[in-house]
Amino acid sequence: MSGLIGSAMFGGDAKVASLIDDIRIVINRGSNSGVSIGDRYLIYSIGQEILDPDTKQSLGRIEIVKGRGEVIHVQENISIIQTTEKVEVQRSIFSSAFEISSKPKGFIDPQVGDLARPIGKALTGLLNVKP
Repeated sequence: MSGLIGSAMFGGDAKVASLIDDIRIVINRGSNSGVSIGDRYLIYSIGQEILDPDTKQSLGRIEIVKGRGEVIHVQENISIIQTTEKVEVQRSIFSSAFEISSKPKGFIDPQVGDLARPIGKALTGLLNVKP
């Protein structure tokens, strides 16, 4: 069962249950909910309501994206997600030479209770599309 199906079966998006460090978080879904290693998630919170400037009708609430990650460890009721985003780091080797490498980019201000929506791998499995 893919993460997307597990999410739908168990009441919507997962939630951040704990913070390990700036690149790893724990969500409240695990193998019992269909989460598998390699499943990808969007981590986000819900922001303010947006109103149409003309009609004043609600357009919905904005999603504040905190980052994207991949499941690296699964237990029965929890999973660890690690960021998949990278940031380039430039380092001086000599006075005129630089080395550019990448390192994991941390989630942006993650909080316990933020939401985690399955993306990527979970969707391609349902649609029979190769990634």
